[in-house]
Amino acid sequence: MEKMEKMERMFINEVTLEDNRSMRLEYNLTENRESDSSEPYFGIQIIKLLDDNLEAEEIKGISYSKEKVETMTRILYQNQVTPISMVEIVDDLITLEDM
Repeated sequence: MEKMEKMERMFINEVTLEDNRSMRLEYNLTENRESDSSEPYFGIQIIKLLDDNLEAEEIKGISYSKEKVETMTRILYQNQVTPISMVEIVDDLITLEDM
C-alpha cells in the first residue's frame, strides 16, 4: 500500500529577535492517508529558519478532523511556538480538549 502525503502552508511568522536577527516560522498542515480509499488524518509541521539553520518538527496523525488541526495550528502560530516546544504544547492542547 502506498502512503499519500500532502502539505499545506497555513501561516508564516517573521520574528525579530532581541539581537535583531530575523527568525521565520512556518506552520504547515499535513495530510496523510494509508491508501487512496482511506480517510485522511491531519498533522502539523513547524519549520524554523534562523540564519542558515533549519529546524523542523512534525506530528502526524493528530486527528481525522481537519478543522480541529487547523485550529491547533492557528494557536501555535498566534503564540509563535517553535519546533522545539511544539510536541509538548500540542499534547497539552489535546489534553485540554478531552476535558
